[in-house]
Amino acid sequence: MKQAFVLCVALLLLNTSCMQRSIHQGNEIAQDKVWLIQAGDTKFQVESEWGTPAILDPLHPNRVEYVQQVHDLESKEQYVRGMIVEYDAALRVKSIERFGFKE
Repeated sequence: MKQAFVLCVALLLLNTSCMQRSIHQGNEIAQDKVWLIQAGDTKFQVESEWGTPAILDPLHPNRVEYVQQVHDLESKEQYVRGMIVEYDAALRVKSIERFGFKE
């Protein structure tokens, strides 16, 4: 009985180690949500659509970065994309820089 349990656990671990998954780091950024935010929107609206930013810079408190890095093991595709958002004193979007997205 004990040997059967150990064998099942070993097979389970071996099976899961053979599966390849894409590696995502940072924010999950949906292509359709990238263009929803425009200049003048509030910080609340931005975080409601895109979530919490991946990078907060203590030297630039009105600047946040949303970054997604993906390494797809099956297709061998790698990419980095994201947005840099700058807010004004009233915490409204002053500018948005997008990179890595298709228009």
